[in-house]
Amino acid sequence: MILDLWNNAGFSVNIGFLLVKKAIWKTRNKMCFKDKSVQDPAYIVCYACALMSDSAGLYLNDDKEALVAGVNTMLKIAMQLTKKQQKSDDQKLLEDNGGSSGAT
Repeated sequence: MILDLWNNAGFSVNIGFLLVKKAIWKTRNKMCFKDKSVQDPAYIVCYACALMSDSAGLYLNDDKEALVAGVNTMLKIAMQLTKKQQKSDDQKLLEDNGGSSGAT
């Protein structure tokens, strides 16, 4: 099933997938071997988008446009998820402060 999806997907989708895998792998290596930590998963998405943007110039118009569109979509989704996460973190902080001040 996965091979069918891979074969039916366009060239730019396959390249995008490989670059996302590379971003995840390089981030994993930083965490494992250089004792760095990733506080926000959006970092990996932004890193993958940077790799995709850099490689977009190597392809012809159709593939280039598809890669750029994919980068823009991924960045929009990452921004939305980051905003949702910040809102939920803010709500947790408010609840924690309210609960601790009520107990005093």
